[in-house]
Order: sequence, then C-alpha cells, then structure tokens
Amino acid sequence: MICEQPIPEILRRAAGESFVIGKTAIVTDSASYLPQHVQERYGIRVVPLTVLIDDQPHLEFVDIDTETFYRRLSEGAKVATSQPPPGAFLRAYEEAKEAGAEEIVSIHIGSKLSGTVNSARIAAADAGLPVHVIDTGQASFVQGLCAWEACEALAAGSSIEEAETVVSKVASAAGNIFIVRGLELLQQGGRMARGTDAPWPGVPVLALAEGAIRPIAQAQSVEAALDTMTAFLEAAIRAQPGRGFRVGVADGAAGELAEQLFVRVAQLPGVEELVRYEVGPAVGAHTGPGCTGLVFLGRPLA
Repeated sequence: MICEQPIPEILRRAAGESFVIGKTAIVTDSASYLPQHVQERYGIRVVPLTVLIDDQPHLEFVDIDTETFYRRLSEGAKVATSQPPPGAFLRAYEEAKEAGAEEIVSIHIGSKLSGTVNSARIAAADAGLPVHVIDTGQASFVQGLCAWEACEALAAGSSIEEAETVVSKVASAAGNIFIVRGLELLQQGGRMARGTDAPWPGVPVLALAEGAIRPIAQAQSVEAALDTMTAFLEAAIRAQPGRGFRVGVADGAAGELAEQLFVRVAQLPGVEELVRYEVGPAVGAHTGPGCTGLVFLGRPLA
C-alpha cells in the first residue's frame, strides 16, 4: 500500500545557508553519504572510495552513479570495494591547505569495516599541516552524522579536541535500522555478525552495531518491516524526551519503499530535521539493491 498522506512541514536548515569554520577544514570519505547541501554548507571535501565492477575500478559518485551501479549489480556484475589510496587524501589535504586551512579534521568510516582510516593516516604524515584523523567506528550516514555534528561544533566555536569528543558521542548515540534485498551479499562480504548465517523467514530487520550487521527483528512482509522501523524510531524519541531528532532515510535503489518510509517518519512528533540520502556503491556492494532504513540522532547531545 502506498502512503499518500501529505508530508507535514519539517524544520530544516536552509540549503543555501553557509557557516564559517575558521582555518579548520573538514575532510571525509564518500561512505558518509552526506547530502550535497551539507557538504556545500561547510565546504566539506569528500574523498571517494573505489568500487570494482567486474574488476574495473570506479570512484564512488565521481565516475559512477547509484543508478548505473545498481543496474550493473542487478545484471549480475561482480562487485567489490576498496579504500582510497593515500595519494587521494594527500591531494585533498593539499587543496585544503592551498585554500587557507591551517588544520584539518579528517573523519572516516570505521577501521573494522575499511582500510580508509589507514590511508588517511599515511597521507596525514606528509600533509605539511596538522591533520586530525578520526576513526568513527561507523559507516554510511551514521558516519555522516559524525561529520555533520563536528562541523556544527566547530562553526559554533568549539576546539578541535571538543569536536573529536562530539564525533565520539555521535558514534555512540546515533541509532540505525534498515532492511535489504540482498542478504546473501552481506553474508558473502563478511559484514554479518558471527552466528547469524542461518536464513531468516520473512523480512529481516537489521542494524549495524560494533562493526557488524545484526538481525534485530523479523517482519512478515516489507510493509510490516516499514512499520517496525518507524516504531523503532518512535520508541527512541519517547526514550529521549526534550530532544529533537535529526533523521536520515536511506535509499539504496529502494524507490517507493524509501518514499513510504520518509512519509511515515515525517509525521512523527520529535523529528526536527529529515533528509533522504543515497546508499552509494561502497555500501550498496554489501547490501544490494532495495536497501532502505533510518539513521537518527537525538539533539542536543548529552
């Protein structure tokens, strides 16, 4: 059933609003899936991860888009992912320095999931200015929220050390829940927690926790899974009275499913900011097409 109720007004930051972070530049990788308006607002430099399609390398969001990637995946292409080389980070750091940055905060996908942090650290040693490399321990839009909140903290006058503390808090406090139509890809890619390889009937509802994807519920239908995810967020909001929630709705070639979930979440009291983000090739290689879900954070942080 398609939810056709109108989306109520959600409090959003103006897409054209910009913030100054002094002489500090922010760098992240493409697995953060930050919406374009957030990247532009803070001048965030994004280093693309590499996706291999039938052994041919492509840079995420640079020379392959999500539509092409999921089409190739559905056609049976063999896919894999790889972290950016140190040189890609070094170029980003040098560009930031040339633009006037005196320090860099580099915020990345968890080291248990990718070698990206190691590449960033190698590049930082040759950057010619201080680079603070942060391992979020997270991926996808949870990582994105870490970078987003760090930018807001720096724009508000926080020190880099305080911004690092913010990242740690967000990584611990942000919640996530999602469904996929490619569970076998999760198992083949080694992202499932040990002991979860047995087939689940119906639609598994999943979460990323402690570097592994774990089933946390089981729905009898996709419609019921959307209800489960919405209820999960609603319970989190009730458990944190007085906080407004920043929420991202994932769209990994999910189309109508992501739209239905967006409409349901938009009607929840306590949702102050709602964005929709693309699940790109770096994560889509493990989740497959048809991934949708929620990433959320209660604000202000405790």
